[in-house]
Amino acid sequence: MTLGFIRPKTVGEAMEVLDEHKDSSKIVAGATDVTVQLRSAKPVEEKPLWLVDITRIPELSYVNLENGIVRIGAMTTHRDIARSAVIHDVAPFLADACLSVGSPQIRTRGTIGGNIVNASPAADSLPPLTALSARLRLVSRRGSRDVALCDFFKGAYKTIIEPDEILEEVYFKAPQPSSRCAFLKLGRRESLAIARLSVAVLLDMDESGKILEAAIAPGACLPMPARIARAEQALIGKIPDEESVDMTSLEVGEEMVRVSGVRWSTEYKKPVACALTKRAIWKALGVDVD
Repeated sequence: MTLGFIRPKTVGEAMEVLDEHKDSSKIVAGATDVTVQLRSAKPVEEKPLWLVDITRIPELSYVNLENGIVRIGAMTTHRDIARSAVIHDVAPFLADACLSVGSPQIRTRGTIGGNIVNASPAADSLPPLTALSARLRLVSRRGSRDVALCDFFKGAYKTIIEPDEILEEVYFKAPQPSSRCAFLKLGRRESLAIARLSVAVLLDMDESGKILEAAIAPGACLPMPARIARAEQALIGKIPDEESVDMTSLEVGEEMVRVSGVRWSTEYKKPVACALTKRAIWKALGVDVD
């Protein structure tokens, strides 16, 4: 089958193309995932007739902080997010997550929007975005809609995006200046590694050190992005100590088993998920546990 290639120059043009070819098209952003998917697709009908390249649409690439809201265009690359002064100031663990993606070449090509829409359970950007309670703006010729990040996913590699829709931006409320955060990732190697496990932690504390709010979002151990409410409750209202951090970490491992069930990897993943969460909490608190 021959593939067509269309390169719109504006979001409006892209929406028109997708509206016309919504049953036979696929958006190409950084193409770090879609090219692999096209090669591995088995039935011929799974391959789209038209590839819609949105890399030349400058209005989709930005990082802005406006009225306490951080907005990131869907075509913003991992490299640009990792280097963004705004992200380093308000959500440095998102910068760390984007810096952990693939290699320098992949970070230069791969985009935050592609990482979200691909919906891999191991996507590096998803745990910090989940901890930040991020939301997404989807646009089409029919209009626009905003959805919570966690409501965007139906399962591993499955989302609610319609064939004629484009992910325009991801946005979230900037954390309080008193907040602490951390992102940790475990892979088979230090670079060019898909996460075996990851976790993002966001804590808001008062002057006494008591935790007022907590967000804990693991990656690569659940089919979809999610926060672990039981783990968060084990920290809220407490000044963190060994006991409360251990309890919180244990809840993450228990939730992984509750949601994903017992698998061949559970014997390894559960204790590692607990240990990684514990390290991330202490890292967010400024305690070196290495």
